[in-house]
Amino acid sequence: MNTLSKNFSIAIFGSARLQANTPEFQFICDLSQAIVETLGIDIVTGGGPGIMEAANQGVMQAVIEQWDHFKKGNRPKSYGMSVRLPYEEESSPYLHVEKLHKHFTTRLQSFVSLIQGAYVGAGGIGTLLELSLLWQLKQVNHLPVDFPLVLAPVWEPILEAFYDMTFSQRENSIPLINSDNMALIQFSDNIEEIVEIFRFAHQRWQETDCG
Repeated sequence: MNTLSKNFSIAIFGSARLQANTPEFQFICDLSQAIVETLGIDIVTGGGPGIMEAANQGVMQAVIEQWDHFKKGNRPKSYGMSVRLPYEEESSPYLHVEKLHKHFTTRLQSFVSLIQGAYVGAGGIGTLLELSLLWQLKQVNHLPVDFPLVLAPVWEPILEAFYDMTFSQRENSIPLINSDNMALIQFSDNIEEIVEIFRFAHQRWQETDCG
């Protein structure tokens, strides 16, 4: 990988286990394609299989189908922030650019440095780590206030239970989070709605200093 993207970029996170025959894979592929076709922005993933591959595949499909629409030399790109794992020996074949990391910590920092928003699909512990990091960075204002953090509805009951445990059920104890922390995230599985959320963020980014 020669350089990191200087363009507006959205990360898409999710499980490496959800393969092409699953509805989650197809949804993410369709979502990524819709984002790229509508906004012409870059998509960043962990560079592996499953949901990550679906997102990168969606970029490729969008670029191919809209080839003449995008300016030569400035076509949207599919980025992979890869880390070698025993069960993920090969990177996604749908990457324009890949950066290989030895450790999760540097990989996560690369994500934070590169992106202006994120969608978190269905996933396991690794996806939960990525979700938690971005949520916490928003909480402490280490990400822009208008950084969109959109989650698949599969995460909603988990985070609602967390909110109950850390806030609403602690009536006689000190709350462990603020009451407005849940407002830092959004839930959606509607492609048009998600695209609109990122479109608004992209517009704000363009109106300021473009990163």
